[in-house]
Amino acid sequence: MKVMTAATYMLSVAILASSAAANAATCSGHNINNVLLFENNELASGTTLTALRLSSVHVSDDASSPLHLAAGECAGALTATPDGKMRGQGYCMRKDKDGDVYNEEWHLAPGAEKGTWKLAGGSGKYASMSGSGWWQVIMSEGSMAAVRWVGACQ
Repeated sequence: MKVMTAATYMLSVAILASSAAANAATCSGHNINNVLLFENNELASGTTLTALRLSSVHVSDDASSPLHLAAGECAGALTATPDGKMRGQGYCMRKDKDGDVYNEEWHLAPGAEKGTWKLAGGSGKYASMSGSGWWQVIMSEGSMAAVRWVGACQ
């Protein structure tokens, strides 16, 4: 269960997109994530590789953002070492109400409480969008997690 909570934390990936603005501006919000797949493989005592897949809904602090209420999935991998440190990385794709999709990369450094996210293009209005920032799980219960993210977007 401890690994499940840490895995949900890291992926809540998820993670992580931000509101689109004409010029670089602070963007922030929450992602609500639900674990769809949690496959833990202990390779040696205390050394694990975990594959994760999440459903995710983006809730921007700016309800007028085109990203507000976009939904999709995130996938990634986590590793844990005998010293208890976990690290992870993965990707998210979410679709907005117009059918345009944006892509996001996320990372968690070994033992970190906050991860980083970066927008990685997409379709339609998101093809040239850019942004990056930090994310942190603020609540995790069972297979559900809420993630706070903040960054700069354009």
